[in-house]
Amino acid sequence: MTTLAMGAGMLPIAMGVGIADASFRSPMAIAVIGGLITSTVLSLLVVPAVFTYMDDFEGLVRRVRAKLRRHPKGSAVEEKA
Repeated sequence: MTTLAMGAGMLPIAMGVGIADASFRSPMAIAVIGGLITSTVLSLLVVPAVFTYMDDFEGLVRRVRAKLRRHPKGSAVEEKA
């Protein structure tokens, strides 16, 4: 809600509506709106996705380590085969 309110507040400035010197303030408003959109996308989509991938990778590493502990190199199981 805060991001939406901030973006809506900056929109008239970015479009240059009702401002005497819009060429001075418009680029900053566009940058602020772009930053709000970027941070929202990162915090709602990218960070949870990366966390999920890292959690899955941790599970894979744990399974591989457990398998290696059960059958270390040079054990009797490998010598019989």
